[in-house]
This record gives sequence, structure tokens and C-alpha cells, in this order.
Amino acid sequence: MSRADRVFGRIPGPLIRRWGISAKYVKQSVNQQYDPETGTVFGVNQEIPIKIVPAQLRPEEIQGLYQVTDVKLLIDPEPLNGYYPQTTDFVKYFQDGRERTAKIIGMMSYRGDRPILHVVIARLS
Repeated sequence: MSRADRVFGRIPGPLIRRWGISAKYVKQSVNQQYDPETGTVFGVNQEIPIKIVPAQLRPEEIQGLYQVTDVKLLIDPEPLNGYYPQTTDFVKYFQDGRERTAKIIGMMSYRGDRPILHVVIARLS
């Protein structure tokens, strides 16, 4: 266990689990196939229940290159079991009475020997 794990490892997860909102992390299937005749994509996505804290994105965080539909999500890494967010994945959650789908467009993971906190930039659709 690294020093980062000992000092900071137990801080983000419990805070996000207590104050965050429920969401589903959707891992895209790596074995998807496309049928050009029907336009159907085959493959099973995996949905993982998680807790997140949606936050406002500041322009300086991504050098000002963002859209008004972009959002920052703080994710507790524990339910992901060592999996790191990918740009092929997305997060579904309810906010202001409606379901939001946030496609991951960027991510940063804070870690020691294992992830302590995932911060993703996502685009709402």
C-alpha cells in the first residue's frame, strides 16, 4: 500500500457514497457487432450501480475547450473494481427530474496502488 493510499485512500469514496447521487456506469461491450442490413448493434453492455457527484466544469480545467452540455463527474472507484473509465463508456443518472446520459470524453484518475478517485468529463446528450 502506497503512502497516497494510506493518507488519502479512505477520503473520497465514503464522501461520494454519502453525499453523491445514484447512477449507473455503463461499460460498452468490447465484442459488439454491427449488422449493416438492419442497422442493429449487437453486444451486451454492463451496467454497474455507482454513486457520483456532478459538478460544474470550469473552463480552465480543459483549456477552455468545452461545450455548455459538458459536466464533471466525481466517481467513487470502489464499485468499478479497479476498472478505469474509458471514452467508450457513459454514465446514466437522474437530475432535476429527468434522466441524463453523460458520454465520457475525458478522464483523470487519482491513485496510489489503486484508484482513489475518478474524475470524468462527460457530454450530456
